[in-house]
Amino acid sequence: MRLLLILLIISCIIPSQFTPSYASEIVMLVIKHSKVYDILAPYERIIKLSCTQALKLEVVDYHETILKYYKLAYDKMLHNKLEESAHYIGIMLVLMLKAKGYNEELGLKLLSILEQLDWSSVEIYDKSVEELIGYWLSYKPKSLEDFAYIFTCITLSLLEQLPSNSFIRMLHTLMLRELCMISLIMIVITSTY
Repeated sequence: MRLLLILLIISCIIPSQFTPSYASEIVMLVIKHSKVYDILAPYERIIKLSCTQALKLEVVDYHETILKYYKLAYDKMLHNKLEESAHYIGIMLVLMLKAKGYNEELGLKLLSILEQLDWSSVEIYDKSVEELIGYWLSYKPKSLEDFAYIFTCITLSLLEQLPSNSFIRMLHTLMLRELCMISLIMIVITSTY
């Protein structure tokens, strides 16, 4: 929570000095084609800042780290803490790129490929989160286009499994759930008279 507050303060104080990385542009481009984009759109700056800062992270076990950030993002989204969820999603997706040796020179080329991608051809895999992450980490791309395509497929498949349904999120958000229950009880009481 403190980290998000610090990031928010920094982003407000020095708005003109922040230059997003190519990794953050890649991540946002993929998110814009996912079902969670409407939920995460207000947090685009947080995602880009998280992505840019995540490029500096040193990771020993990519599988465990990516999985941990996914679970954090899932939990925060489930409980309607969307700003924190956006932060974790940004870190998770950049770590996926870093696991394959990402650098900013490669990022410019990947961004160019993704901007020309036929998004209707992207496959959504029906696998568990662990399987998707394992597949990504073991995958050996044949070309840069193949790298971009598989990254997009895996990323969209992961984002697809996040709890984007507002009713589900409402049921897991303490205050909203109680308000909903009270209003339902009031409707029942009122309709009986």
